[in-house]
Amino acid sequence: MGRHVGIVGIGTYLPPEVRTNDWWPASVVDAWMAQRRPPPMPSDPTPGMRRVLEAMAKQAVDPFQGMVSRHVMPEGMTSVDMEAEAARRALAHAGVDRDEIDLLLSHTPVPEYLLSNTACVLHAALGLRAECLTLQVDASGNSFLVQLAVAEQMLASGRARRALIVQSSAGSRLLERAEPQSPLFGDGAAAVVLGHVDQPRILALSHRTDSRHPRALIATVRGKRWYDEGPIVLHRGDLASSFQTFLESADRASEVIRPALEAAGVTPEQIDFFAVHQGTPWLRQVTMEAAGIARARHVDLFTRTGYLFGASIPFVLEAAHRDRLVEPGQLVVMLGGGVGYTFSAAVVRWGELTR
Repeated sequence: MGRHVGIVGIGTYLPPEVRTNDWWPASVVDAWMAQRRPPPMPSDPTPGMRRVLEAMAKQAVDPFQGMVSRHVMPEGMTSVDMEAEAARRALAHAGVDRDEIDLLLSHTPVPEYLLSNTACVLHAALGLRAECLTLQVDASGNSFLVQLAVAEQMLASGRARRALIVQSSAGSRLLERAEPQSPLFGDGAAAVVLGHVDQPRILALSHRTDSRHPRALIATVRGKRWYDEGPIVLHRGDLASSFQTFLESADRASEVIRPALEAAGVTPEQIDFFAVHQGTPWLRQVTMEAAGIARARHVDLFTRTGYLFGASIPFVLEAAHRDRLVEPGQLVVMLGGGVGYTFSAAVVRWGELTR
């Protein structure tokens, strides 16, 4: 029989520099608004699509889509610098020594190097043991839940005792100021420690892959490959695909959350808290409604952190724990999605954590 696995510590880090909306010149913002067009209406929209279109229409008049500020890395700081600080905080929160970590999984959209296991740079920064299995697990914005699934299996089987899963966002390094999406991304890092617990905590996980839209959001030289001459920038490589992924987001959420609820043996009405990777200001609301869990408590951090890729969900969980929005024994649904495109959902019974 497998061992029970749960979250035993969380740590987050935001760099000190705060970038407010006045960093973008008025001429650039005016150009965004002049280029903005209403999204095309599908011929036979689902109820989920209608929710998304209504939410997008409400945000269309605001070039910053509700964003007030975001944190950005100062010159000289790297993704691993942020990850290491978040990881140290998570270890301290869990009361776990670095020598107790058997498994390290990390993801960043801006790695130290290409064609190298950048997780090893984090391993060195933390001074982890040589016996610690160290991997990059890249599912873009869905990386946290994919890491959770991998680590849970390793710990449940007894092949590892404690795991450290780490995610970071360093979008400021890849964004051009004139890009209309540039205000929506922030920098930061999060880490979670997993360990063996007395009672079942991770009740169910569900995953889906939709590989039709690999260029919805990419980092490459515009119109070329990343290794061609020119600056690598984060941008929408295929506008139609990008819109389609947004349009279908509520339906995809329902498709992946409902099987997780069924596997956990719980109903939508029983969910106490909802944590979603916050890629847009409206994603949380439309996905909650589509999955039938609109009455669950939630935290919206998007307006002051922006999109943090895989780190988004741990930031939400830490805020919920700190502010007592979720208590031990209560049920939490987590929803993640990452360009490529994958979707994951987890149902978790919250455990005892140090405040």
